[in-house]
Amino acid sequence: MSSKSGQSIIELLIAIGVFVLMASAALLLFFGGQSLSIDSSNAQQALDYASEGQEAVRSIAHRDWDGLVNGEYGLIYQNGQWEFSGSSNIKELFTRTIFIDDVDPNTKRASTTVTWQLSPAHIQNIELVQYLTQWENPLVGGCKTDPISGDWYNPVVLGSINLGPGNEGTDVVADLPYVYMSAEASAANKPDVFVVDVSDVSNPQVIRSVDIGASGVNSIYLNGDFLYAASGNNGREFIVFDVSNPPNMIDVASINLSGQEDAISIRGVEDTVYVGRVSGSDKELAVIDVSDPLNPSVATSFEIGGDVNSLMTTSHKLYVTTDIPDKDVWIYDIENPNAPVLLDIYDLPVGGEIIGIGLRLPGDILAGGTNELWVLGATTTDQIYVRSSLEIGGASNDVACVADNLAFLATNNSTKEFLIVDISNPDDIKEVASFNFPQIGTGMDFAENKVFLSVRSNDALRIIGPGP
Repeated sequence: MSSKSGQSIIELLIAIGVFVLMASAALLLFFGGQSLSIDSSNAQQALDYASEGQEAVRSIAHRDWDGLVNGEYGLIYQNGQWEFSGSSNIKELFTRTIFIDDVDPNTKRASTTVTWQLSPAHIQNIELVQYLTQWENPLVGGCKTDPISGDWYNPVVLGSINLGPGNEGTDVVADLPYVYMSAEASAANKPDVFVVDVSDVSNPQVIRSVDIGASGVNSIYLNGDFLYAASGNNGREFIVFDVSNPPNMIDVASINLSGQEDAISIRGVEDTVYVGRVSGSDKELAVIDVSDPLNPSVATSFEIGGDVNSLMTTSHKLYVTTDIPDKDVWIYDIENPNAPVLLDIYDLPVGGEIIGIGLRLPGDILAGGTNELWVLGATTTDQIYVRSSLEIGGASNDVACVADNLAFLATNNSTKEFLIVDISNPDDIKEVASFNFPQIGTGMDFAENKVFLSVRSNDALRIIGPGP
């Protein structure tokens, strides 16, 4: 009996031990799950707190650009508006800090960092970054101020991509590492807008394409998370794409403008987009309110009487180029973007028309004519004059310029579809380099010391950089 009693005690102790181990494991599992749930909740609260900071900084920038002084800040909401206050904010276990610094004279980088600490060894953070542009500066909309380097007198083709048979490139916008391209397809069921990943410029890849129906897209304009398109589709001359997630770009809205004529040019400022159409439409210049991009509306429209070849905007001015012989450049005041006021119309001293247009700081218009590139002094818009010109042997379909140094042209010259012009002396501009591509250049953009050129051929994107 003594032996059996001892055995029973041992079995009881083993059972109690197993129970304690199982209970401990259950408690660890329960509280571990609770910890994961708390961490997830904290991360979401931190993200919301950071997003609020980003919205606050945007409102400050819009109200008072000069208030964006480089440094570290906290935020306070008072008298119905956000203001900088102190060097950070603390809300429960979260600390939020705003960092402001320069990108270029008209652009600021604003980052919002939120940190929280659950234990001395467990510190977490979330950072959101945005880039803000000085809309109030009348020179915004001019030449790119990206750093430029290398030998642009001896450019090289870094890469290209084929959009497939029957697709011809019409325009391009860079928002690296992505490039957005528009195209005119040979059939209604072919895609018309593309997202290209150019993180490897030697091997760009189409990661998304969208078919808008018949007639393709002629020109595109990017603002934030939305890409706006001028289309030849008779029922959808104006189209909005959500590109907040570029690999999943989606068509979210459109407007059927009056008449049947194609939309061929597009540009915008803040919450307004301007659309130019070919001659014969009821009103060739449409002003679109996109304060709600998912529900755009026509604010007003204007009769031009000719093709609106291209558009360019600054914060205060809208420049419209046409094919009307004695009305080459129309200049509007857009202090109220939805209600442009015509200031002046300029006629080139020679025949022809202006196709592409750019703005060289501090106020010279780069006007791409049917055979020449013109530099027009336009600091005072009612006294525009010719500073110089350069024979280029074809029409300049698009113009992009970098700082005060170079202009890049997409042309229909059969031997110089891509052209580089030295504009450092606006009174004596000079051709410095060119490329001969199989078809005409239609549009271009410049970013991170590279040119992205759309070409009217299947091999529709050419990426060009400086020589070593």
